[in-house]
Amino acid sequence: MMGPQRDIERDRRRTLLLVSLASTMERADEALLPAVYREIGAALHADPTWLGSLTLCRSIVQAACYPLAAYAAARHNRAHVIAVGAFLWAAATFLVGISDTFIQIALLQTEFRQRDTL
Repeated sequence: MMGPQRDIERDRRRTLLLVSLASTMERADEALLPAVYREIGAALHADPTWLGSLTLCRSIVQAACYPLAAYAAARHNRAHVIAVGAFLWAAATFLVGISDTFIQIALLQTEFRQRDTL
């Protein structure tokens, strides 16, 4: 391959790699939370039922927001939509990290997960 065709193929591979990495990072919290339920529950004084509810709420909000993200991506610059989503995801992660109580985490997860898919 030469010239423009080679550049297109390289861009496709790079895009595939970046999408794969983003997907892995997005699913990391889903995989990690059940593995550390005991420690998180002790720190937040929450039982496994509460922690499971947190995971369920996050998943429901995330699933409900995907159509909104698709709508926004179809009508606006996709790079901007992704950038806004990444910024909101980072903000939610930061706020969850500084939260002291289970209720704070639950509210932040629900609130920001609505927006992180936009």
